[in-house]
Amino acid sequence: MKKFANFKYVTDVAVTGTKMAKSNRCFIRDNTGMELPINIVVMLVVGMVALAALLAIIPESKKNLVVEVDSVDGNSGVTGNIANGVPTDVDIGLTLYDRDNNPVEGASVIISGGGGQGSAKTDASGQANVTVTDVFIRVNQDSIDLKLVAKANGFYDCTDESAILIT
Repeated sequence: MKKFANFKYVTDVAVTGTKMAKSNRCFIRDNTGMELPINIVVMLVVGMVALAALLAIIPESKKNLVVEVDSVDGNSGVTGNIANGVPTDVDIGLTLYDRDNNPVEGASVIISGGGGQGSAKTDASGQANVTVTDVFIRVNQDSIDLKLVAKANGFYDCTDESAILIT
């Protein structure tokens, strides 16, 4: 018997090129026999790492934002009074909460209507004071509604077309 680099044991018949019977064939040394399972394992690991990376960059779901109007021109509630036909500044106090009643810091609040607009950011206690400048009710109008928009990172935008009533 002779030894070759590609074979474990080879008979003289295999060297001459004649076909061997199945019972006489030797075990072939094949270093790539484990390659397929290892490749599958490597691809599986790489795929799992890629999936974990993709899941890590997906932001967590947004929460609902709760806006409470504390006062309008120093009076508690959502209603304020101004004179008709005279542009007037209206001060509005607000508090923003998440669904668990925790204050939301750094939220933007914009209030507009009646020809005026004002904006502010909430502080650490979730409170903001917005001054809406030059709110105007025409002489022939009874009242106007002020629109409130509140936005904060990680929360759905909160919009109320008639959050504050000015009479």
